[in-house]
Amino acid sequence: MLSKTLSFNRGIFIQDLRSVGWVGIAYFLCLLFALPLQLLMAYTRDGHEHPFFTRPVTSLFEVSIEFQVFLMFLMPVLLSIFIFRYIQVKSSSDFVHSLPLKRESLFNQHVLLGIVILFVPIFLTGLLAWALGSVLPAEELLSFSSVFSWMAVTLLLNVFVFLAGVFVAMLTGMSVLQGALIYIMLIFPTGITVLFLMNVEFFLFGFAGEYYLMQNIERILPFVRIVEVIHTPLTVREIFAYLLFIIFFYVTSLFVYKNRSVESATQAIAFKSLRPVFKYGVTVCSMLVGGLYFGAMQNQQLGWIIFGYIAGSIIGYFIAEMILEKTWRVFAKWKGYAIYTVAIILVAFIMQFDILGYEKKVPDLANVHQVYMSEGIYPLLDELKVEEQGESNNSRRDKELDIRQSYSYKEEENIKNIRRLHEQIVHDQAMIENYSGDTGFVVFGYDLDSDKTLVRQYRIPMKVYDEFYKPIYQSKEHRRNQNPVITIDDLSELDRISLHTNLGKRVVLTDPQDMKEFHQVLTSEIEAETYADMNDRREPWAYIEYLWANEKRINTVWKKSYDEMDRWLEQKGLRDQARVTPKDISHAIVFKMEEDMEMYDYIHKYELEENIKMQQNGLKIEGPEQLEEALQRSQWGGDGRYIIGYYYHQHSYPDFYTFAEGKEPKFVKEYFEK
Repeated sequence: MLSKTLSFNRGIFIQDLRSVGWVGIAYFLCLLFALPLQLLMAYTRDGHEHPFFTRPVTSLFEVSIEFQVFLMFLMPVLLSIFIFRYIQVKSSSDFVHSLPLKRESLFNQHVLLGIVILFVPIFLTGLLAWALGSVLPAEELLSFSSVFSWMAVTLLLNVFVFLAGVFVAMLTGMSVLQGALIYIMLIFPTGITVLFLMNVEFFLFGFAGEYYLMQNIERILPFVRIVEVIHTPLTVREIFAYLLFIIFFYVTSLFVYKNRSVESATQAIAFKSLRPVFKYGVTVCSMLVGGLYFGAMQNQQLGWIIFGYIAGSIIGYFIAEMILEKTWRVFAKWKGYAIYTVAIILVAFIMQFDILGYEKKVPDLANVHQVYMSEGIYPLLDELKVEEQGESNNSRRDKELDIRQSYSYKEEENIKNIRRLHEQIVHDQAMIENYSGDTGFVVFGYDLDSDKTLVRQYRIPMKVYDEFYKPIYQSKEHRRNQNPVITIDDLSELDRISLHTNLGKRVVLTDPQDMKEFHQVLTSEIEAETYADMNDRREPWAYIEYLWANEKRINTVWKKSYDEMDRWLEQKGLRDQARVTPKDISHAIVFKMEEDMEMYDYIHKYELEENIKMQQNGLKIEGPEQLEEALQRSQWGGDGRYIIGYYYHQHSYPDFYTFAEGKEPKFVKEYFEK
């Protein structure tokens, strides 16, 4: 009877070692291949020239990181499955639990052995890597601190995944399901958040799901976070969080194991009280996936979204039933689904009332001290990140090598106009939701006096709101934000200004006087731009880059509306080198599109690049005057009915553009209407 009080049982230990010892051996061999062997192979093949030995590599995670991550999330999972395999096989469960051993002692012995099996390969590999430091020219990479850091983080993640697997093992009676549920559990917090936020976008007007998704939510995923360790080491807070999860998984698993029924072996979910959670959890996730898929594929049409919800929930519900019942004969059990359907309809009904006033919310002007406005969420996130770091746009531009556009507005008049635009969009909700024409995105971000940020995102018919955009775009603040080049006053350190085209044509200005004159011309062009010029969709003549000796740079464009710049370059004898001219073009062919077709759909449908018959039916242009007029008027995409293909002397394939409705050359319209 003495064995009842012992916390260690030699027979159980030997049996466990026979069952799962191979996992430790396999892990050691794989780590040996992933680290020491890879370093030796790199040295014997490339010597001191290999990047491991020529650049400052300080983390062992940079060596075969993908394979290391694969092992971290495979070996502990296998270990958790096999070391607790006995509780999922009825005969083994009956035998082991009939022994005169306390369940707590049994559990602790299994867990301790599992951790040791993971620790030994990591320790031995770290020891070998440290020893290699005396042989290979990688003192920093193979230093004690680097090796110890690798060992600590690797062990932390291994124990985390192992105990997560143990936790899942306590809840299920099927090994195959345990393996699947471990990975589902690791991605579930991120996965369900993504699904929920993306689906809310369908029903909550102005909801910026992407904004919340980009708040480092991917770092919740251990798979992703461990890859980032190369550049961003785990913080103290993250280490503490992993340790808390380890403690939680251990304590909860022990409690569940002590109360687990022996009869739950072979059951999909070991506890009856958790079976509805599993069933309806699968149903909700499947429903959200279905709605998201059909909503994205069918341009957010409500009918298809509802179809996706219904189809997804039905599939998820009955698959969950099949797993729980271990049979496909579950279709008579529809009452649970009926209850679920009523609950979902009730939730959807409540959401329609916008009880919290989310859709109508526009901040009071008095509470706003800064507002962001852009066509996408990423510029907004970048601006917010700068603000969090306590930097102004000017100080950021002083530090950054690549000076970018800004999307923040602080002038009272602009804040007022942006808020007015926002109010109008909210007022036009019904019209916007039923609009079927061309649309674009607009994102608003308000910095409030309460240190909170209110973010909204809309898909709107941009042309409808021209009168609201116009005073914002024509303000000096907007011009400076979108054209940081005009904020440059001192050109004394400027190294060169270059202009280049997609055809490979290039002009470089290095003379200080030429650069000064060019900058003055460009600044005056930008300051004189009209609202129509700012929204010009024509391809720019060239791309401009200012480059300083310290590698700082600003990029902008030479728009086709910049006539003064065209004249200045012509006076300098540089125009033909700086942009595409009729001399570069062999000929051009204009095609008339069928109605209700997109330009690129039409190009691919008729294979315009090589379709000789179609080319013969088009208008062929060879004269320099007509080619110049076509170049001046052609643009990317748009709503025009004419496509023009430019065939260059230097290229075998043409570039295709279109003419905006009503902006096509007169000779084109006359040709196709005769």
